[in-house]
Amino acid sequence: MAENKELVVTGIPSAKVKAIAERVALEFQLAADKVAAHHAEPGKYPLPSDAKSTEQLLARRFRTLPEAQQKQAADRISVELRGGAARTKRLGDLAKIDLKSPSGIDEQVRKTPLPARMKFPVDELQRMSDALVGPMTTATQETAAAAAFPELRNLELRIHRVKCVDETSEIGKDEIDAGGTSVDEDGDTKKISAFRVRSFSTGTVQAYSPPRRFTTFSLTEQSKVTFPKTYFVTLVVAEVDWGGLADFLNELLDKVKAKVAAALAAAIGGAIGSPGGPLGIAIGVAVGFVVGLVFDYLKGLWGDEVFKPITVSATISSLISRFPGGQDNSTDRTLDFKGHGGHYQLTYDWRKYN
Repeated sequence: MAENKELVVTGIPSAKVKAIAERVALEFQLAADKVAAHHAEPGKYPLPSDAKSTEQLLARRFRTLPEAQQKQAADRISVELRGGAARTKRLGDLAKIDLKSPSGIDEQVRKTPLPARMKFPVDELQRMSDALVGPMTTATQETAAAAAFPELRNLELRIHRVKCVDETSEIGKDEIDAGGTSVDEDGDTKKISAFRVRSFSTGTVQAYSPPRRFTTFSLTEQSKVTFPKTYFVTLVVAEVDWGGLADFLNELLDKVKAKVAAALAAAIGGAIGSPGGPLGIAIGVAVGFVVGLVFDYLKGLWGDEVFKPITVSATISSLISRFPGGQDNSTDRTLDFKGHGGHYQLTYDWRKYN
């Protein structure tokens, strides 16, 4: 019987899919550049009026920053825009995007064909999926295992504890919220509402006994995807004074997912249909990767030092499959969230249940 697998998304096991994800991240970096430049010279760097544009999404986040921080970001981008050949090399084919144009980054990128060197056959998605998921369980193996392991039809991610290793530089105790977003085997996204963990100072631990259910998935819902099925969860830990970070992340994830799906469709040369199976895995891995790059860039350019979201995944081989050791639940795993001088650790696991 094939075992279930779980991992923290830190990279993409396909150079071709990674290149697509990095290009998508550059779109957000260009939008962040334009927002910062607009702050200093709004007439020279106009933002599109569409509230759903990438610039307006990032501008809403930018406006939550202190004025001094906004000015520093504007000063940084004025230097960056004089980067010449180095900036052109970093941006590749997107170097032609005009930040001074009234047309938004989204519109300009749509009119910029994906370079031929970045295209690849659809089989590449299956190869990447196999690298993550491994071989599928055969019917004979499943029949043999069924006698020992009954079906478990649901999956949950549980939080065991949250520890403050070092409190942030905010005045007073840290008021910490946790929330996030989930993506199921069909590529459907669901917001996980934020909840208050507690007030923290250095050394404080919030333990949950029994573990707190963070989100759930049905393994038997009607789906075009057969086993193995892969599920993604992006976890957000934030200090409540950080200006609606959870809402910003949810909007950002939706935007990133749409751009990743469109870019992959262009790469394989056609419509992608239902975003499940190997394609769903590619989208889930790429989205987590892109969001990480975007947060790193905002930290460097804007000085926005919030905790970077972390994406984790679980691949379920079948209804009767178990985690290593024949367990219903995975081993505990601890994530590190760092920013604003603070360091928090969140311990979680995955569990199958009925």
